[in-house]
Amino acid sequence: MASKEILTFFADYIKKESGIVYAEHNYYQLQNRLEDITRELGFQTVEHLHAAAKIEIAGPLRKFLIDFATNNETSFFRDMNLFRAIENHVLKPLLDLSGPYQNFRIWSAAASTGQEAVTLAMLLTEFNLKNKCEFNFRILGTDISERALDAARAGIYSQLEVQRGLPAPMLVKYFKKTGDDRWKVNPEISRHIDFKKANLKGPLPDEKPFQLVLCRNVLIYQEVAAKADIISRITAKIAPGGYLALGSGESMIGLSTAFETLSKDGAILYKLKS
Repeated sequence: MASKEILTFFADYIKKESGIVYAEHNYYQLQNRLEDITRELGFQTVEHLHAAAKIEIAGPLRKFLIDFATNNETSFFRDMNLFRAIENHVLKPLLDLSGPYQNFRIWSAAASTGQEAVTLAMLLTEFNLKNKCEFNFRILGTDISERALDAARAGIYSQLEVQRGLPAPMLVKYFKKTGDDRWKVNPEISRHIDFKKANLKGPLPDEKPFQLVLCRNVLIYQEVAAKADIISRITAKIAPGGYLALGSGESMIGLSTAFETLSKDGAILYKLKS
């Protein structure tokens, strides 16, 4: 294993650039990721990687450090209770209105390889079919990892990935098998989604306000001050009366008083106060 000095050097850089914190008890995870980067970039050892990084962190080295530092763990319909709550308590009430739902905008703020954004597009497409309505919507997926975004834009998933949370009828309906045990998202779904690079610690996308934002399993890797800053900046992007969803293990406590907490269908939604 690399020395504590080397691991701390990389941990400090990753924290500065992304806000992701590698505590000392998680240095073994950082070690594994640095070894992956070492192999990808052709260095002999992590020590050689460190020597190069001390001179300059730029180009492929910077890209790989950010890409490999992020946890891109995701799946389709991850936490089904949340998607049920979105359908029942965010979307359905809009059917009684005269038209504000005609341009519904959603932001998947840590989109990873795209499963969350695709899930949302399928959810709203099915919502239109079930309710015989024309619910126009756009979904923006952002992530700090260029590698993850490349996969999200391609919209191609392995057999293992589609088996994680995706109901078989939706797989057959909204994906096309490519012939090599991989599945590509149909244009009917992908046309609703745009993927862009964004660091939640940096400038956020210059977009119109969103009625719904999902920022799940991001705050757990941040220190308290960084959590509060991310929530504050996301809040500025939410339309009046809009909703925010965090990960099931995350909480708004001590971070913001701008939201009303709603417990619905076994999930927590945060509604921006008027």
